[in-house]
Amino acid sequence: MTATQPLLDSSWWDSSELRPVLASRDVAGIFRWLQRHGWSQTQIGARTYQSQGEVSEILNGRQVKAYDVLERIADALEIPRGRMGLAYSSTAQAAADESHELTSEDRRNFAGAVASVAFGSVNDHARKWLPEFPSSVAAVPPTITESDVDQVVSMTAELRKLDQRYGGGAAVDAARGFYGYARRMIHSTADQRTHRDLKVSLADFSSMVGWSFHDIGDQAAARRFLMNALVLAKDADEPSLAASILYRLGRVSMQEAQPVEALKMLQLGQLAAQDAGDPAEVARLHANEALAYAMLGKHDHVVEALARAEHEMGRADRRRVSPWTTLYFTPGDYTGHQALVYNSLSSYAKDDAQAREYAVRAVAFAQQAIAESGPDRSRRSRTFDRIILSTNLLRTNELDVGIDVARDVINEAQHLRSGRGLSRLAEIGTAASQHSDNSDAVDLLHQIESVRTTAPKALTA
Repeated sequence: MTATQPLLDSSWWDSSELRPVLASRDVAGIFRWLQRHGWSQTQIGARTYQSQGEVSEILNGRQVKAYDVLERIADALEIPRGRMGLAYSSTAQAAADESHELTSEDRRNFAGAVASVAFGSVNDHARKWLPEFPSSVAAVPPTITESDVDQVVSMTAELRKLDQRYGGGAAVDAARGFYGYARRMIHSTADQRTHRDLKVSLADFSSMVGWSFHDIGDQAAARRFLMNALVLAKDADEPSLAASILYRLGRVSMQEAQPVEALKMLQLGQLAAQDAGDPAEVARLHANEALAYAMLGKHDHVVEALARAEHEMGRADRRRVSPWTTLYFTPGDYTGHQALVYNSLSSYAKDDAQAREYAVRAVAFAQQAIAESGPDRSRRSRTFDRIILSTNLLRTNELDVGIDVARDVINEAQHLRSGRGLSRLAEIGTAASQHSDNSDAVDLLHQIESVRTTAPKALTA
């Protein structure tokens, strides 16, 4: 903002005079309204990153229809994007997201939107699923360089560490706030390489924000930030990152008990990972296909998917793995994932004998993961291992050890700001409820119910 530029007042955009202008995306009407409030063409251009001549052309009838230009003008003038039909407004979006879970039709529409973006088509139907971004009072540089991109990359790494150590609730507010600032740089002047690198870094950052929302239990926000990340990754032609984002969308679907939907996301991810020639990402997608198949009770498919994952991991060059594809290369991570898969097989088994067999495997993998884990492995993952261990010790009637592990891990989970951690405690409770004749198991069940009752609402969604 220049020293002589008039101030913006956010209440302006609520005026009855402006509402129809905004709803119809009448940029000329917005500019004329600003002129009536003391803005010159030069000042409007400076604010919206346009020349005075471009502003004059718009005022004289040139239509503005390009989505990215409309978005840039809305952001520069601090107009909530929902007011211009560019995305849902934050209030309407929050109300819609919280009012009900996705209907079957919503799910089909979302899956179709993801597929359209994955194949390179970002249309209005896909934009419906983008988030309303927070505003920022800080001005972005009019021209950016690689050092500005490096700032986004560094913030992504630091906030990702915070998420992994303490849970998504420790990172999500700071991440969302910074992203409100950083994403505005996409409208700054930059050379072609810097502009592409910025899109990649913003895509990775938005993916990290989406994952943090996923971890605290807000799957609606997770979907929106992950969709935004996918749009940026495809625009930057970064198929490896697109594959990583599709993996995360698959995990959101699994968290909502939608394994068939998850498989669709993961299979789209396979296409992107193969296009990128990234065996590490291919491995992660196969490993998570195994988890989705476990939720469907398809043991043979699980074994096949895990075998493919291990084959691809053997082909991957760990020295060249992208920062968004480090999962399973830290000791204990892949073994912990196998424990999760067999925990799911046990949960969805058709009979008691089969459930016990899978539970025994889950115990073995969880113990191995704990033994393999070093200081580089995330605290959250190690907590999840112990939740799986205690759950399946209870399933296999090893009550004394299972209850001891459960008591310790309940205390650990309370120090994580992770909705997934608290939801997984419920699995311990379900296993404990099968031993109603054991007073310690009953006390354990009451302890878990107390923890989940007193946890913040955002972590128990």
